[in-house]
Amino acid sequence: MTSRDEYLQSVLDWAGATDAVLALIQTGSLARQDGSADDYSDLDIEIICSDPETLATDDDWLRQIGPVVTVLRLDAGHDQPWPTRLAIYRGGVKIDFTVAGIERLHRMIGPEGLDDLYARGYRVLLDKAGITASLPPPPYRFPAESLPSQQEFQASVEEFWFEAFHVPRYLARGEPWLVKQRDWTMKTLLLRMVQWHAVAVQHGNVDVWHNSLRMDQWTDRDTWQAMQQVFGRFDATDARRAFEATVRLYGRLGREVAERARLEYPQACEDQIQDLNRMVLSRLVG
Repeated sequence: MTSRDEYLQSVLDWAGATDAVLALIQTGSLARQDGSADDYSDLDIEIICSDPETLATDDDWLRQIGPVVTVLRLDAGHDQPWPTRLAIYRGGVKIDFTVAGIERLHRMIGPEGLDDLYARGYRVLLDKAGITASLPPPPYRFPAESLPSQQEFQASVEEFWFEAFHVPRYLARGEPWLVKQRDWTMKTLLLRMVQWHAVAVQHGNVDVWHNSLRMDQWTDRDTWQAMQQVFGRFDATDARRAFEATVRLYGRLGREVAERARLEYPQACEDQIQDLNRMVLSRLVG
C-alpha cells in the first residue's frame, strides 16, 4: 500500500470497525475547491469520537491503518484545542489526524457557524449517527484578515528591534548559531509584517494563508523580490548582508502599514537600535 487513496480507504475501514469513532471529516487542500492540492498534499482527517482521550492516549490504532515510519504527537493546548497525531506512512503518505469530541461539531452547528478551517472546505467521509447533518455547507472562502491595533502593532515592531539589537553583537563575538537563533525570531516577526502589509495594500481582500504558503501569490512584487535577500549563509559576511536586508525590508513595510492603517510607527525605537547596531557593525572586518 503506497498511494494516498489506498491509505484513505484504510482509514475508512479502520474507522468503520471502531465503535468509538462517530464520524470522519476531511479538511485541508484535498477538501477545498481552490486548486491548491497537488501530489504532495497531506491527508487531513478529523476523527470525531465518543472518547478522544482514549484514542489520543493509546494511539496504536495508527498502525492498524498502515506501516508507520514516524509519528509526531501534539497534545491539546492553548493554540490547539484537540490532540493531533501527524503520521508519515511507508510510501511517503502523511496523514494529519485530529482527535476530537462531538462538541467540536456542536459548536459549529450553533450561532458561531463554521470555523475558518471548515469554511475553506470540508468533506464528510463517514457519519455513523447523522451527527454532521446539521453542519452548514462550506462556503469555500478564506477567513477575513484584520489589521492590528496600535498596541499589537507597536509591541510586534518593538520586539523585532529588540531581537535585531542582538545580531551585530553575536556577529562580533563569532557566534553564528546564536545569530541564526535571533534571526529566525526576526523572520517570524517579518512574516507577520508582510501579512499585515498585504492586507493593508489589498484592503483585506487577500488570503495570506498559513506559515507563508504561496507567498509569491499574495504579496506584492517588490516585497517578494526583497525577500530573496533576507536569508544568509552561516558565515559572518553573508549573515551580516542578510541581516541588513532584513531590517531594511522590515522598516519599509512597517512604515507603509502604519501609514495605510493610520497607526503610529515607533520610529524612535528603530532609529536608536539602528544607531547602536551601526556602532558595533562598523568595528567588524569584512
